[in-house]
Amino acid sequence: MQLQVHAAELSSIRAFAAPARCPHCGDWMVAPVCSEFVEGGEIRHHWECDACGEASSTAIPLTGP
Repeated sequence: MQLQVHAAELSSIRAFAAPARCPHCGDWMVAPVCSEFVEGGEIRHHWECDACGEASSTAIPLTGP
């Protein structure tokens, strides 16, 4: 068995941890309602805006070296 190490890019880390703006009203959304790993290398966050109540999703591709 071989150990594989993948260095994360700083931009990917920032994208994963950063709050998002609501695409409907522009207010800040601090934490997603839930997150999921999508096979093929993507993290998908599902959001619900506290200001307007609209739902949205964002996706972060996980790219390897």
